[in-house]
Amino acid sequence: MKFIKAKVFHKRNWPKTNEFLYKCNYVSLRLPIKDKKTKFFSFNRFNILSVNEKDYAYDSINLFKWCCDLVDKKYNDKIDNIELITMPKILGYAFNPVSFIFCYFNKKLICTILKVNNTFSENHYYINYVAATNDKYEQNYDIEKLFHVSPFLPREGYYKIKYKNNEDCINFNIDYYNKNNEIILETHISGKKIDIRNNLAAIVIVLSSAYLVSRVIYLIHFQAIKLFLKKIKFYKKPKQNINKIS
Repeated sequence: MKFIKAKVFHKRNWPKTNEFLYKCNYVSLRLPIKDKKTKFFSFNRFNILSVNEKDYAYDSINLFKWCCDLVDKKYNDKIDNIELITMPKILGYAFNPVSFIFCYFNKKLICTILKVNNTFSENHYYINYVAATNDKYEQNYDIEKLFHVSPFLPREGYYKIKYKNNEDCINFNIDYYNKNNEIILETHISGKKIDIRNNLAAIVIVLSSAYLVSRVIYLIHFQAIKLFLKKIKFYKKPKQNINKIS
């Protein structure tokens, strides 16, 4: 398990500009996991910081098995481990706008799964199958927007996705384009992966994570108020698509 001290940047280009930058802590977990508990952090158990795999597997309590079954059924392929990159829970609570699952076989990247959540307790999984490509660290692809995330954006258009993920750092770009191919929203997440080698470092990470995870919720609502005051068009939430995996 590694911690990631990340920076998240958002920039809205239409119909009025609005941008902000904030810090947050992610964790990187390899599954199947061997050490399910360390000081101050637990996997599938309550702790100051924790991650519960059932929050990421659609209709399953075992994330690795769910990913294996999904890749086998959808692509007739196999995986032997996954990496989950997500914001941890603080005292059992967190809101993750987006989490990332990287699926591997013999150290080769087979597919990525992008799990997106909204504030209406809904979620959607976007999958990108990359087994035929040679680069296991970088990806560039487009996906149709099929999930309502923000009440200030319509559920149409598409995302341009760019990942760079290795043992040391992450650089993720998720840019939203409308049906006229105009870039509406830019999102960038970057950070370094850190091994925690002593208790003092762990305490510092835990305290900063507790603050930053709580701050994410505040910022989401604060930015929504700003957009409302700027009189950005409000889009009523449509009924979610039946198929939550695309």
